Amino acid sequence: MDTEQNIGAMLDDEIRKRKQAEAALVARDREFIDFVENAAVGLHQVGFDGTILWANKAELDLLGYTPEEYIGRNITEFHADASTIDDILCRLTAGDTILDYPARLKCKDGRVKHVLIHSNGRFENGKLIYTRCFTRDVTDKIIREQVLSERNNLLLQAPVATALLIGPEFTFELANDMYKHIVGRNELEGKSYLEVFPELRGTPLPGILQKVYETGEAFASDEYQVKLVKDGKQEDIVLKFNLQALRGASGDIVGMMAVAVDITELVQSREAQKHSQVERETLLRKLEDSDRAKDEFLAILGHELRNPLSPIVTALDLMKLRGDVGSTKEYGILQRQVKHLLRLVDDLLDVSRITRGKVDLRKSTVVVREVIKKAVEMVSVLAEQKHHTLHIDDQALGLEWYGDPIRLSQVISNLLTNAVHYTPNGGHITLRCWKEDNQVCISVSDNGIGISNTALSKIFDLFYQVPGRTERAKGGLGIGLSLVNSLVLSHGGTVQAFSDGEGKGSEFLVRLPLLEDVSQANIVSSRHNLSSHSYRVMIVDDNKDAADTLNDLLIMNGYTTKVAYDPITALAIAKSYQPEVVITDIGMPVMNGYDLAVHLRNVLDNPSTCRMYAVSGFGQKIDKERSQKAGFAAYFVRPVDAETLLEAISAEDH
Repeated sequence: MDTEQNIGAMLDDEIRKRKQAEAALVARDREFIDFVENAAVGLHQVGFDGTILWANKAELDLLGYTPEEYIGRNITEFHADASTIDDILCRLTAGDTILDYPARLKCKDGRVKHVLIHSNGRFENGKLIYTRCFTRDVTDKIIREQVLSERNNLLLQAPVATALLIGPEFTFELANDMYKHIVGRNELEGKSYLEVFPELRGTPLPGILQKVYETGEAFASDEYQVKLVKDGKQEDIVLKFNLQALRGASGDIVGMMAVAVDITELVQSREAQKHSQVERETLLRKLEDSDRAKDEFLAILGHELRNPLSPIVTALDLMKLRGDVGSTKEYGILQRQVKHLLRLVDDLLDVSRITRGKVDLRKSTVVVREVIKKAVEMVSVLAEQKHHTLHIDDQALGLEWYGDPIRLSQVISNLLTNAVHYTPNGGHITLRCWKEDNQVCISVSDNGIGISNTALSKIFDLFYQVPGRTERAKGGLGIGLSLVNSLVLSHGGTVQAFSDGEGKGSEFLVRLPLLEDVSQANIVSSRHNLSSHSYRVMIVDDNKDAADTLNDLLIMNGYTTKVAYDPITALAIAKSYQPEVVITDIGMPVMNGYDLAVHLRNVLDNPSTCRMYAVSGFGQKIDKERSQKAGFAAYFVRPVDAETLLEAISAEDH
């Protein structure tokens, strides 16, 4: 009896242990499944015939599909390059393991993601049963590499000598042909500065490079004389020479950009004073050609910077409209930095136009207080970030002025921005406005770092930066005050800078004449209610991101839309779609926007009822005039302001 009881107890204990082991195994399996399902990297299984058997959440989120839309379909449907799958399956069948295989996957929203794939196969009796795949998104990395490549290509084509020096040894990353020609050396890339120019060891120049790299302060010299060895002979050359620090994504200095113009002949001619008038005119023409090349380069640079910014700005507008702002802080950072970059581009191009006397003033009679209000709104966020107190003393209630209100707002906001940047946190800034004699006077003062007597005489010079200031790291180009001076002068006014010295604050005083409105222009309200009519809109742009984000914006505002990524497709769509509004990029391959407009009018049943709008990264006056002659209703410079575009489209009068 005791033996039977012992055996029964042993069996019960064994059963209990087995159940515990099974429960532990089930728990581990559940834990492993949960880990795989919620892994940060995309995971999926593919059968031997290419059918997707399983995918985790990260994989589905990466491409934007639901499990029902993804699992059970053939993997080739989601690859932009069908040959990729054939190659992977061939290698896996042969027993290979796939590591970091580059591929392009199609998302549900039409975008294409760049990924790296890791994969291995599961075999039974030597036959491939299924594959296990890991997917890592490298789209951002690919885009960054493309942007850097485009930047380098742009610098290589620059009409001035340009080089990029990287690291503490100042290693040449690139140098364009003009730079190599000036220095008389061809093989520079990959070599340090002193390897390329050993004759400069012991001269001041290496120390100048070191200071720029350590402090981030730019170096500029209108005449820098250097002795270089060319073809075995020492040669004196004189350069107009600039060094600008380059910063990485973290904000740390990673190197510098060197820009040089060989002015040796100009200096020699000035010193010798032996050139004839004809020779002087020839030299002047060369300088004018160089200046023209610089302006063309700035226009191209503005276009190339505005094109990628256009879809970014539209995407931010869409996020705001949809309420799809997961992190208000990060969204605010993106919005502010994009606006800051746009302002730098606009300032750079404005200075180019103004210095050539080609600024376009759109004058009207305006209330000065309204202009001041808009200018304050533009810098209020920046002032709040630095905890400044901004006091407005408006003694000219109802004062009207005849001039360009946008340019006056630009003048005031530039002065306020300057005060915000150069006043330590928690400072005091005062904006005053009053009438004196037959002038409107506007003053911006602060209790900031002040200006020395030496700097006061140069403060309005183009690209001038007060020595010792580190604010250039915040994105300043030395353009703002020069732009203020030029715009005020173009209105027949004056601007002055005052300061009692360093650490004692500063004041900028603008005086503008109170001219009469000779055109009797009326102030027209820009307030507009969107039309209830849903126009048929066609978007034509070879920049897919720009086209798609604009399409989303229009759909959210109730418009019926069609998108074409090239002019030929647009013409085919227009025959049946018969759009009432066409928004087209100007700079497209095969056929530009102007030619497309001509062909569209030939395929539309009633072309007079179709309004066409031009979009381009080029913003010069000649571009806008050409669009008007081509019959476009309006010309928008990228990135297009969403509200302005929607207001134009919704206008009911054709």
